[in-house]
Amino acid sequence: MKVLLNVICLLLLFLIVGCTHNDAVSEYDSSNLEKKILELEQTIKKQKATIKEHEEQIAKVEEMESKVNKLETLTSHLNNMLFETSEILNYTTTSKTAILNKAEIVGDKLNLNITYTDKIKDENGPNGFRLEETGKGTVALGISKGVPVFLLATPSTLTEVEWEQVIDHKGGLLKLFEKNGEVVFIKEMYLP
Repeated sequence: MKVLLNVICLLLLFLIVGCTHNDAVSEYDSSNLEKKILELEQTIKKQKATIKEHEEQIAKVEEMESKVNKLETLTSHLNNMLFETSEILNYTTTSKTAILNKAEIVGDKLNLNITYTDKIKDENGPNGFRLEETGKGTVALGISKGVPVFLLATPSTLTEVEWEQVIDHKGGLLKLFEKNGEVVFIKEMYLP
């Protein structure tokens, strides 16, 4: 009987220890779960912030894309207008090229001393072309007030200039547009 009593006590002891151990595991699991839940909540907050940043960046990209589309449309329109203007100039005027040797203002005229030249392709030339004097040679040419003169500010940028600036600008290759034998427009051409 004593053995039976010891066995029952031992079983009760195992049962009590087993239940206590399960309670400790449950407390550990709930504490661990709470930590994991907090970590997941923080991760969700960070992901929401990242999503908001990405949405803002997407909105900026969409706005820039809209601006680029408008610029492309305007550029296309400007190119068409430029082509039309160029065609009008070609059909209503004749043009000649000349080297500007000297310029001076005399009264209400800008007197140009120029040498008419042609720009001829030449693979042996310094930049794939050469300038060749035409039969007209060097001449004095009077330009009336109001004739627009455009000179190169940079190799790709023409700027309308005052006559005083033409005086200081020697050696440039000019394209002279004439109508009825009178120069109506002058622009400098780029020489590399």
